Amino acid sequence: MALLNNGVTGHRGDPQHFPQNTLAGFESAINLGCDWVETDIRLTRDGKLVLIHNPDTCEQGDVKRVIADTDFDELRKINVACNFNFRHFDKAPRFDRMPSLEETLELFRSQDKVRLSLQPKAPGAVEAAAKIIRDMKFPVELLGFNDGTLDYMAKARELFPESYIFFDIAPRDLEAELDAADRYHFNALVVWEGLLDQKIAERILERGYPVGVWNIQNPGEMRRYLDMKVSRFYTDYPAELMKIMGITPGKV
Repeated sequence: MALLNNGVTGHRGDPQHFPQNTLAGFESAINLGCDWVETDIRLTRDGKLVLIHNPDTCEQGDVKRVIADTDFDELRKINVACNFNFRHFDKAPRFDRMPSLEETLELFRSQDKVRLSLQPKAPGAVEAAAKIIRDMKFPVELLGFNDGTLDYMAKARELFPESYIFFDIAPRDLEAELDAADRYHFNALVVWEGLLDQKIAERILERGYPVGVWNIQNPGEMRRYLDMKVSRFYTDYPAELMKIMGITPGKV
């Protein structure tokens, strides 16, 4: 498997060009050449896993529904491209459905270069994902997890000892978070951009972990992070970030 390794994570896909957390956005991030794509997983009322960040559809959808209180078939009727359409009024309106985890895994295992990182947003999401991943025999080398909730990441490590775990931190207590990363054998730490500074980056590197930053909204800030030896960048603008890095992005 010829996996990419360029440090660019498509945050919820490719939100610059497509609605976030949609199959179209994931496919675009794959085509651009991101080495990882990050997405969020939540459980519906009838136990399906869907890909959406917020606990409800207010931000993205044309109808308000709480994910945990709504069945999958009902959620599939909602257009989750509404916010994107509003921000891109110069383009033809889109209709995008909320993807299931199964659909997303099928997309990612149709290629062998880009990995998928799942961010569980609710209790039981890791366990539910584990069953689907195993039933589908999804390649573990294409799989990762990321979040700042220690219990979720510890469960991901327990169920998927070979997967790559990104531990997201604010950070509130850096030493305690580094100790947790040691205890659960996490692979990298990812710091919120508003709190990442040289001192924090140096301490993480001293403890032997790669440093990541989320979420780069201004690609022009990247050079500052490169000077800190940051090697992982979550961004809504992967194509722009790649240009700054000297990487030629693929087709949108």
